[in-house]
Amino acid sequence: MNERRIILFPQDKGGIGKSFVAALLYDFLMEERVRLKAFDLDHANSTFNRLVPEAEFIDTDVDTDKLGVLDQIVHALEQAEAVLVDNRATGGGKVLAYLDEARLPQLQAELNLALLFVLVATDDKDANSQIAELLDGYGERVKWLVAKNLRDGETLPLFDRSNSRRRLQELGAVEIDVPCLFEVTRNRLQQANLTVGRGRTAEELHVLDRSRCVRYHDRMAVEFTKARALLIG
Repeated sequence: MNERRIILFPQDKGGIGKSFVAALLYDFLMEERVRLKAFDLDHANSTFNRLVPEAEFIDTDVDTDKLGVLDQIVHALEQAEAVLVDNRATGGGKVLAYLDEARLPQLQAELNLALLFVLVATDDKDANSQIAELLDGYGERVKWLVAKNLRDGETLPLFDRSNSRRRLQELGAVEIDVPCLFEVTRNRLQQANLTVGRGRTAEELHVLDRSRCVRYHDRMAVEFTKARALLIG
């Protein structure tokens, strides 16, 4: 990996699966032996940190003039090849304000890094509206990965027919599917504070849950491999 990556989940919408996808992505990048640093910006729920204890907190519940705390994300690239940042619900505006104030999109070449926005696509109208706003604001200035959350069905008709999807395709976005994981296993992983990857061998899980984790992890490895060049270079 020559060009480093800052991988962000910029959406404000809560409950769409950002932390779950971030944890899946963490597992994939670690197995790909990427030197990775992870941050959790959600001090209230801290879902990502519970699943990935290695993730450090950055408190963004501060006034805009104190958002320089997010410089930690850029400084982390002095030791890491990629930085993975899970955002908090209603926190996207703070992160975007930081990007704009620091002029990070304009500094990508100088800093030898690429900004990658990971969008979690659902059939929620508010989430789709936020995607459209992000496209208006950043367009060709960042790279785009779309994780289609299929927990409620095999297709996303609203998103699939949207202008946002068409615009993302024109920008070279890569789409991956995030299939349904049985709720019983997902809940047990949350209770045990485990990622799917770690759940494969966790003795505290029933063998059926471990088996589902193996199958799901293998499926997600195939999906993330579709975006390998985008994620790793």
